[in-house]
Amino acid sequence: MRKAISFISFASLLLLITFGCLHFLFRFTPEHNIISLNKGWNVVFRNEQYLNTNLERLSLEVGSTFSKGDTITLNLSEPLSMEPVPFPYLMFKTQFCAYEVYLDNVLIDQHYLNALTDNSFIGMGYNFVQLPEDYLGKKLSIKLFVTENDTRADILTPKLGNFDDLFRDVIHSVLFPSFAGIFMIIFGVVFLLISFLFYIKTSGVSSQVICSILSIVVGIWTVTAFDADDFSVASPISTFWGYSAMYLIVPVMYLLIYSLHKRGNNSVVLLLGCSCLGFTILFVLLHFFNVIHINHFQKPFFFTAFIGTVMLVLYDVMDIRYRKQSSSTLILMLGETVLVFTLSFYALNEIIMKYIDYRQNIFLYFLVPSGGIFFAITQLLNHFIFMTRSFAQRKEYVSLAQIAYLDNLTNIPNRVSFDKKMAEFDSGNHDFCILSLDLNGLKEVNDNSGHPAGDRLLKSFAECLTDVFDKTGDYFRIGGDEFIVIFPSIKKELLDEMLMTLDTKLLKLDEEDPEANHSVSYGYAFRSETTERDTHSVLMLADQRMYAYKRQYYSHLTNFSGAEQ
Repeated sequence: MRKAISFISFASLLLLITFGCLHFLFRFTPEHNIISLNKGWNVVFRNEQYLNTNLERLSLEVGSTFSKGDTITLNLSEPLSMEPVPFPYLMFKTQFCAYEVYLDNVLIDQHYLNALTDNSFIGMGYNFVQLPEDYLGKKLSIKLFVTENDTRADILTPKLGNFDDLFRDVIHSVLFPSFAGIFMIIFGVVFLLISFLFYIKTSGVSSQVICSILSIVVGIWTVTAFDADDFSVASPISTFWGYSAMYLIVPVMYLLIYSLHKRGNNSVVLLLGCSCLGFTILFVLLHFFNVIHINHFQKPFFFTAFIGTVMLVLYDVMDIRYRKQSSSTLILMLGETVLVFTLSFYALNEIIMKYIDYRQNIFLYFLVPSGGIFFAITQLLNHFIFMTRSFAQRKEYVSLAQIAYLDNLTNIPNRVSFDKKMAEFDSGNHDFCILSLDLNGLKEVNDNSGHPAGDRLLKSFAECLTDVFDKTGDYFRIGGDEFIVIFPSIKKELLDEMLMTLDTKLLKLDEEDPEANHSVSYGYAFRSETTERDTHSVLMLADQRMYAYKRQYYSHLTNFSGAEQ
């Protein structure tokens, strides 16, 4: 566990240093002045006028939320005054509002007004309005048309400046969440592909797949929640994907808990996860068919998220108390717990409506993306453990396979491999040849010179078999001094030549090691020579011929000894 903590600490520090370097490299200094129009607004709402209002505290005066159909007029009390800038733009953020922008009561821009009649979804995001060259000295007015109930009344401070400066200012203000969100999306996609392509048949891969999906979902939510995609994706689409990703977090979280605790009775977790997933799909369909927009399901989402958080804590307590879970499970549960803990601060902010934008609070700005990064780091550690375990299992499997199918002394296939090969030939119809070989005098070598000499004889003979028959047949040691070679297809003339080569090699070994007699008796038979045409009949015929050869060899040896006497 200490190694896991050290790994997590080191990886977290490394990533934070990386993001810090990126933040430094992409540091931003505007070329022209950027004016924040945070004060001095006269607000007209429901026939009431609120003078010299700070837009970010508007809810203190008009109430916490707007309703669908409300119109809010924002009049800047003082004319626009600043140093002239090239390509002047007004930047402001809207939440579920169509808008019109006026300079001295002259309309200069409008957007999303069609939503007032066709109930289309607007979403949340930044708006950039190009100002005319003679904007200085004129009074600015913004009219907002609310299209959704329970729209937050506070409004993020509008800004005035050069377009490039405003654009870079927004990008720089979400640099850390942007990198964190993109990192989680790429990380999740890569790990998902790795899981599917390489480890789909390996046990334990399901939790990796779920973690990858959760990383992608949290990454999408992070990018959209901090408006990091406003310049590449339209606000309605971005907001829809943000809410969809947020609603998916809970069912994927349930699924991960279930995957990590399959051995227990987890029917309740599975039921809750499936129910949440079903509700999420329902929310998306209702939004898609323009029945109820997706932002109106936050309250039931927070309720299911609360239940999910309680379930997660209960499983954490059980894992720690009973200590029945593997280190891999504990690490992933730790990552999920930290992630849920950081996301709970986002939910709390939405409930109490403290901040309009997460960039307004440095705690939220860093905490939520950091939770996602920490979860990714725990996946890396789990993957390392998973790979280490898989490597050990494969190594053990190779060792067991070697013990099961290879002869320990000669390192060539053994009787088990021979039986398997014979079954393969029995199932076919083509002709084949079996060569039976039996070492001469192995018992005498063991008795007279000891078993080490006999072992040397067996090893050297196996090497000769490999040299002669390696590319033409399959060779096996099936007993103490018994060897078999099976040829799927070979001509008799070629086989006789190879046997002569084998005899030559054995004679050479006699010269190198005179302590042992390097000779072999052999006989072979083809399938076409037997009536039954099965491997057993072919082997029996080859053995008969081998033993006839052995009798002839020993008879010749006896006669040779008698002649000498």
